[in-house]
Amino acid sequence: MKSLSTYIQQRLTLQLGLLILLIVGLVFSAFLSYVFYQTRQYAKREAINHATLVLDTTELHINTIMDEVEAATTSMEPLILEHLNPDSLLAYSRRMLEQNPGVLGFTIAMEPDFFPERGRLFSAYSLRRGNSIVTINENNYEYFERVWYKTPREQQKGYWPEPYIDEGDGVLTSSEYNYSYCKPLFDSRRRIIGVLCTDMLLKGISEAVTKIDAYPNSSAIMLSHDGRYIVHPDTAKLVRETIFSDPDPQAQHDVIRLGESMLAGQSGMQQMIVDGQDAYVFFRPLKRTGWSIAIVCPASDIFHNYYQLLFSVGTIIGISLIILLILCYQSIRRSMIPLNQLALQTQHIAEGHFEEPIFPSQRQDSVGRLQNSFIRMQQSLHKHISEIRRINDEMEKRNQELVRASQLVQEADQQKTAFVQDMSHQIRTPLNIINGFTQVLSADYHSIPDDELSDIITRMRSSAKTLSHISRMLIVSSTTNSERLNGKQTTFSCNALCQEAITSIIPMNPDTVSISVKTDLPDDFTIHSDREALLFILGELLNNANKFTQEGSITLACSQTDSQTVTFAVSDTGIGIAEGDRERIFTQFTKVNNFTEGIGLGLSLCQRTATMLGGDLVIDTSYQEGSRFLLKIRIL
Repeated sequence: MKSLSTYIQQRLTLQLGLLILLIVGLVFSAFLSYVFYQTRQYAKREAINHATLVLDTTELHINTIMDEVEAATTSMEPLILEHLNPDSLLAYSRRMLEQNPGVLGFTIAMEPDFFPERGRLFSAYSLRRGNSIVTINENNYEYFERVWYKTPREQQKGYWPEPYIDEGDGVLTSSEYNYSYCKPLFDSRRRIIGVLCTDMLLKGISEAVTKIDAYPNSSAIMLSHDGRYIVHPDTAKLVRETIFSDPDPQAQHDVIRLGESMLAGQSGMQQMIVDGQDAYVFFRPLKRTGWSIAIVCPASDIFHNYYQLLFSVGTIIGISLIILLILCYQSIRRSMIPLNQLALQTQHIAEGHFEEPIFPSQRQDSVGRLQNSFIRMQQSLHKHISEIRRINDEMEKRNQELVRASQLVQEADQQKTAFVQDMSHQIRTPLNIINGFTQVLSADYHSIPDDELSDIITRMRSSAKTLSHISRMLIVSSTTNSERLNGKQTTFSCNALCQEAITSIIPMNPDTVSISVKTDLPDDFTIHSDREALLFILGELLNNANKFTQEGSITLACSQTDSQTVTFAVSDTGIGIAEGDRERIFTQFTKVNNFTEGIGLGLSLCQRTATMLGGDLVIDTSYQEGSRFLLKIRIL
């Protein structure tokens, strides 16, 4: 971004073009913002009109269904009043279902003791079960306090109760969601003698609502008087849950406000978040039932055409502005060519290119005279700058040599200090152990138990071995590349050498680490080399693996790579070596971790020894479980 800003600042033609583009863009932006605002408002008004039309159509369809139910119920009333006897009522209850295939059940419930000979209760009830109709007299079903009976009796008019699942104590029940129309039955003197109740499957009216296709991704819901879902895309919420049950936490306030408006019988539109997306909800009451219906329309559907228009117009305007910018740039650029040439020449001189010739200008105006003046200045400066540059180059070269020498001295001093400190620590630790145990033995030798005495001797020998190992490492490191550690060449068994190397290792974590030898060679397979030197290298590699492996295994493997080479592989499951440290681990006096034992000579001496034996020691970079070193030795 910084380079782009610098580029623009250095191009006057581009600055002028951008300025013109900015002015035009601001004018276009103001105009288009107003146009798009009005277009969005128009799309919003169209969505409201469309949703209102869909709601009108849906309400008309629902009212048609309810009109049919009310008409069918009312049509049975004269027949029932004409033949008020139990058998006729049972027959009429059944006939209602036979004549109206969409009716689930029909009840003719009479007032208490209306038929004394049949007892206090008499209710003729027919229920559709598949392709058959069952009709019974529910004389043990206390229905007088039921909403479907009590409410129309008290209001003395037809009533649409809440949808429900018929799980009452009647003989016949339905496991599906129902809705009912209940109408009081009057005699000739306008006295209530019973209640007629027509049951319909809720899925019928639900299908009518779910067929609402206001937009491709729109959906519909319908609420009962108490806010229960009569229609919902998620059928698991029907009747059993209300709009207030589990609103989305992000839109909880809007959902509650929508539910309160719908239950209050209001009509309108509300913008809210539905399933994480911006949406518009259009709702209105169904006045006949007191229920409320709503359409949920995603904003992406409502403003789909608007967004397409916005994208199309934006693309056209963007392309137009780019073309305008190019035209402005080219026009101004042609006018600025002489000045650009002069600026380029001036910059070239400022960068120190005094020796390159500048062609004179043939123009007679101010720009031409200025360019020719620069030519004369360049020629005058070239002579002086060339000499100054030569002197500076010589001084810079000498300064660099001094700085490098100073750095080498400083690095050597730091390396010497670090090595001396580390060597002091490595020697002082075993000496302290030996001195400490010497004082213990001299003070009270005879009272020390045998097992403790054995442990003390073992530790003193280990410390002495450490001192001997450090001393040997220092002696070996002082030899020249032409010298060998021993120089004695013998013929020996590879497998025997590996077993001896493994035996010399005392496991630091014997309970969690196993040390083993794996060989592809027969026991009588021999090589001719410096046995002690090889044993030294393998011992150092195994000691390092033993030091840095807390659990797992340490393996010494031996195999014949080809007819002239044998490869010894020491692998472990320890902490491994970081990729950035693999190049420097073979450098003398270098330790990856300054807090570990050792003086940083082991791996460098091992590699040097391997080279003197005509072989090579490398780290296996493909091994990922810890560390693996490969020692390749020629057989002859």
